[in-house]
Amino acid sequence: MRVGWILLLAIAGVLYLYNPGPRAFEAYLQSQTSEQLHRELGSSPVGRAFAERSAALSLALTYKGIHRDNYYLWSIYTVDPDGPDGEQDYWRFLGIGGRFFMITQPLR
Repeated sequence: MRVGWILLLAIAGVLYLYNPGPRAFEAYLQSQTSEQLHRELGSSPVGRAFAERSAALSLALTYKGIHRDNYYLWSIYTVDPDGPDGEQDYWRFLGIGGRFFMITQPLR
């Protein structure tokens, strides 16, 4: 029984230490945007340059639409570019263990 508690506390401690912060989420978001643009624009030098600049610009434009709910062992990030208007036109990501997973995407 005691070993179980120690193991549980060790796992909680690791999750707490690796709970990704806002800067990690921004880097993840920029990377994902850049990858998507690379796929759509191709691998030409012009396409690559445009994809990299557009990813940085899109992150800057959506920066105010990013909200973090910190639960200490994990975080939920909501990206809602047009603000909280009651519509489900936002993305949600789970940040846990230093990684991000999309859990909600806009209904279209």
